[in-house]
Amino acid sequence: MEPRLVIVPDEMAMSVMAADIVSETLSKHPEAAISLPTGSTPVGMFDEIIARSQAGIVDLSHFQLFCLDEYLGASAGDPNTLTSWLMRTFVVPAGIPLEHVHTLPVADPDPGAAALRFEEEIAACGGLELAVLGIGGNGHIAYNEPGSRSDSRTRVLDLTPESVEQAAGYFDGASVPAKAMTVGVGTLLEARKIVLIVSGASKQDILHDALNGPMTADVPASWLRMAGDRVIVIADEAAAGRLA
Repeated sequence: MEPRLVIVPDEMAMSVMAADIVSETLSKHPEAAISLPTGSTPVGMFDEIIARSQAGIVDLSHFQLFCLDEYLGASAGDPNTLTSWLMRTFVVPAGIPLEHVHTLPVADPDPGAAALRFEEEIAACGGLELAVLGIGGNGHIAYNEPGSRSDSRTRVLDLTPESVEQAAGYFDGASVPAKAMTVGVGTLLEARKIVLIVSGASKQDILHDALNGPMTADVPASWLRMAGDRVIVIADEAAAGRLA
C-alpha cells in the first residue's frame, strides 16, 4: 500500500484538514500520545486546533504531547529553542497541561541514556497514536537529517549546514547549535497514523523526491513510504506542483 496523497488548494485548507485529523484522533483516543512539529508550516493547524478547543469542540486536556526535536544543550528558558517556540505558539494558548508535554532531554549530562528513556516514555504512553510531521528542504523529518537510517531511534546527531542556515531566522543573530536530539525515523514509523503536511512551491522538489524517488537515507522523508497507507500526505497545490 502507498501513502495517501491529498492535494488541497492552499495552506489554509492544508491546516484545516490536519486539524481535522488531530481532532478526530483525540475524539477517539482522548489520552493519545501525539507528536507535533515546529516551524512555519504547522502554525495554521495550531491556530485551528486552539480555536476548536476554545469553542469546546476538541478536548486537549488529556493527551500526551511528545516534542520531536530540540537543540542539544538548550536550556528550558532559552526563547530560541524549538520547545520554547512550541510553548508560545501552541501549548500555552491551547491550555495544554505542562505535565502532559514531553520535551527532549537535551540538557541531560548523558544524552544517550536520556534519549533511551525518552523512547521508554513514548512506549509507556502506548506508543505514538499520531505523528504530525513537516519536511525540511533537505528531506529531514523531525531532525532526522540526510544519512538517517529507517530504523533510527531517538538520538543526538549533527545538523547539516542547510538546517543550521534555515534555523538562523529563529535565533535573532545568535549562533545556531550544531547538534540536536531528535525522535528517530524508526520511532516515527511505529506511529499508528502519520500525517505529513507540506506547503509552498519551495517544497515541491523535495516532496517529489520523497514520494516518487528511491527510498534512501539521502532523503529521510522517503522512509515514510515504508508505513504505507498509515501515512497521509497533505500538500497544497504549490507544494504538489511536480506530483501531477
